[in-house]
Amino acid sequence: MASTGLSATQKVCSVCDKILWFELQPEDVFGKPHHASRRALEASAKSCKLCRMVLRAAIANYQDSRGRRNGKGYWRQFNVIKYHDGSSLRDITYIKELGACVPATGTDYPMGVGRAVLGATGNINSDGMHVDNDREVPSLEALTVDDNETAELPVWLYGNWWAEYEPSAPGDTKPLRLMGIGARFGKTRSHFDALNTRPDEVHLRGSNLGICTNDDSLLSVIPGRLREMNSDSDIAIGRLKKWLKDCESNHPFCGRPYMDPVLPTRVIDVFASNRGVAVFETRGRKGNYVTLSHCWGTSSRLMATKESIKDLEQGIAVSFLPKTFQDAIKITRRLGIKYLWIDCLCIVQDDPDDWEREAAAMSQVYRNSYLTISAAASKDSYTGCFLKREKDSYVSPATISLGYTTPREATGPMSHTLTYEHTSQLGKKNSIYLFEEWLPGSSYHFPQKMAMGSFGKRFDPIADEPLSTRAWTLQERLLSPRIIHYARDQMYFECESCVKSEDGFTFGDIYFGMKRLLETQCIPHNQHGLSQAGGLSFIVGQDAGGKYPGIRWQGGWLSLIENYTMRNLTVADDKLTALAGVARAIAEETGDRYFAGLWGKHFLEDLCWRMYPQEEIEDRRNMKNTPIKGKVLGTVRRPNQYRAPSWSWASLDGPVRHIPLSYSKLVSKIVDCSTVPAGKDAYGRVSGGKLNIQGPIFEIRPHLPKKRWDRHGIPVEIDLEDDRGISTGTLHLDVPDESISYPCYALFLDPSKALILRTKDLEPKRNDDGTEDPNTLVSKPILTCKDINFNVSKSPEVKGHTFRALYDVVRIGVGVFVKAAKENPDQKPGEEEKEPEQWDEAKHGKLTLDKILHVSGDGSWGPITKDDPLVWVTIV
Repeated sequence: MASTGLSATQKVCSVCDKILWFELQPEDVFGKPHHASRRALEASAKSCKLCRMVLRAAIANYQDSRGRRNGKGYWRQFNVIKYHDGSSLRDITYIKELGACVPATGTDYPMGVGRAVLGATGNINSDGMHVDNDREVPSLEALTVDDNETAELPVWLYGNWWAEYEPSAPGDTKPLRLMGIGARFGKTRSHFDALNTRPDEVHLRGSNLGICTNDDSLLSVIPGRLREMNSDSDIAIGRLKKWLKDCESNHPFCGRPYMDPVLPTRVIDVFASNRGVAVFETRGRKGNYVTLSHCWGTSSRLMATKESIKDLEQGIAVSFLPKTFQDAIKITRRLGIKYLWIDCLCIVQDDPDDWEREAAAMSQVYRNSYLTISAAASKDSYTGCFLKREKDSYVSPATISLGYTTPREATGPMSHTLTYEHTSQLGKKNSIYLFEEWLPGSSYHFPQKMAMGSFGKRFDPIADEPLSTRAWTLQERLLSPRIIHYARDQMYFECESCVKSEDGFTFGDIYFGMKRLLETQCIPHNQHGLSQAGGLSFIVGQDAGGKYPGIRWQGGWLSLIENYTMRNLTVADDKLTALAGVARAIAEETGDRYFAGLWGKHFLEDLCWRMYPQEEIEDRRNMKNTPIKGKVLGTVRRPNQYRAPSWSWASLDGPVRHIPLSYSKLVSKIVDCSTVPAGKDAYGRVSGGKLNIQGPIFEIRPHLPKKRWDRHGIPVEIDLEDDRGISTGTLHLDVPDESISYPCYALFLDPSKALILRTKDLEPKRNDDGTEDPNTLVSKPILTCKDINFNVSKSPEVKGHTFRALYDVVRIGVGVFVKAAKENPDQKPGEEEKEPEQWDEAKHGKLTLDKILHVSGDGSWGPITKDDPLVWVTIV
């Protein structure tokens, strides 16, 4: 990396002054010498702030070598590679220190290196993702080093170089970007001689100093930037313009914005006068426009009504508008765009016909927008887009992804600014900001990817913003091709390709992208449900598919519904309407039919949902499974008025999760489905609907466990009345606070997952003596597989006929069932459970996979087969 001809102007110690901090070599190349010993560094740190930061970075590196960071264990990645050491070739183990969260994707560009293995230096939490915080977090001032180990060891500096895109070949440095600076103790500059490193290992311990530069810097290898304390500054607007230009020019997946699209019915002319704006009817005119996504709030607000629309068309002073609207107008003007669309000013709110017509057109309003302004941090129309940030302290996206909460203070007490002047451009200043922040290391031979999720967990950076709590704003975000989010911590630019943070990080995984959503709606049959491509599960009842079971959970419709149902609606009847714009866009693109939140081509997968008001965790310590309740996600309620059929998630309020099916082993089939629109919009409210479906049905009864119940849900069972015996299962009521009454019935969709049904109309409970209890209403009987098998045994000629239930039914929950466990014939009643025979075989190394109870791919633990007879039933 050649010198750029910069000369330092800010005074530091003579050692630091000689270092070109932006040209340091990668961690697994040669280190740059700093002070000759730790003692010398400590002496210089008393007067040189930069030396003090280097000392703290070297001590932190020393602590990492002992398997601790911030008082926690962490994940490690192991790679065994063939290493060229001069003229010889030998096996070397690369050990890379990661964070407290396991990476969501592959960390490095492989460059011919074999598959990595992950391990943890501490205890893994019950969710399998994080590492326990098992002791108090010490400050760096409290960290100690072994004086005998480090006192006379030299200090070496290195750069933490990540790859913005995949290198074309080993040694290609064009994609490399400098993410941080590291320091280590070591006998020589070689990484093999770093403290606490074995001869056959390379330890990538990462960087403890973050690095940023200014926007117009000539140091293009540094992607980090300081966030703006005020998001309406010239620098902030310049960043927005740069992001827009980059998206238009370099994102083929996004495509260029629509040029002069047909304008919405009404827009706001932001250049109507110097001090004012005006609403006007466009009558088919064309032009670029910006849209606003915002929280209305509960306070009184300005809006278009039948009475006020004429005044708005004549014009209104910007100063009379709520602060959020004023800020949106300011952004639109500074982008040089004439028109702005704000829902409450461009839709006549007290005109039902206008409201329904404009709500139906919402998909085109946002999809054709040049840019959507997201007032993400604003809780109402008066908060504004540009929150003033008083302190420079915040937790960066990278730190959140790694599972830590250490704040970044880029201009705080433990930071340092170096200003350079370019020798060929006198007067041109380039600043480098160094501050404390740990990032995982990167190898020169197989560099770390820069995308968020490749070094820690995936997360949505605006998930906790006030705007993300509102249901209507989800489709606004999804439909918009480009969005600028004004969040509490910083600005985020989102397009169909990525999300970029103001401080220089990139989120490659888009949570809400219309193109990704449309792709997942066009998958073939075998890509639904659990993955058929591999995986094993030895835990009875647990699928082999892992945490993300299928494509439609990853940026598809199912993940969309799961997020949407966590959000709030002011008007409960808007449950389907607030998502109608997205539904219309999908239907127009795919030709699929839409049924109150479910899609025709994906119906069985969409049908298998359950209410999920609280996180459910399974603690599997000591070979036992203990169900634990986690974070409360919401409250489940039935709306006061009919809103959707019972088989639709839209019939209830509360968080929803979808249960993946074994699609290669489906046992049900859809006959037909229909819904009745409640208005003019076919994708909005419904007044009725029914589903005709055929599948195996069994009566459910309570299960009384002999041992501690080790699953979430109500214990129930079904009697298969053949050699399959009694199958136990867990029942999850759609409304957990409601009591369950028997009889109820399980309609199986695959061998283990079932909808729980009862008849729509109830009847008095019949007592054991034959009398009726008029105060207790229960389900009428539903035709079951047992009834069909009995009829076939009496009249074999009816085998193969269609059997239909007499009464319409409603859904009341879902159930998951497993095959009956094989009993030990040698075990006597009341006797203590014996150690399984397989355990003894495992101890002697004789256990093989065929002797272990397991499922693979989309295999099922359930007892139902395609040989079980089908019952036609109508669910309403």
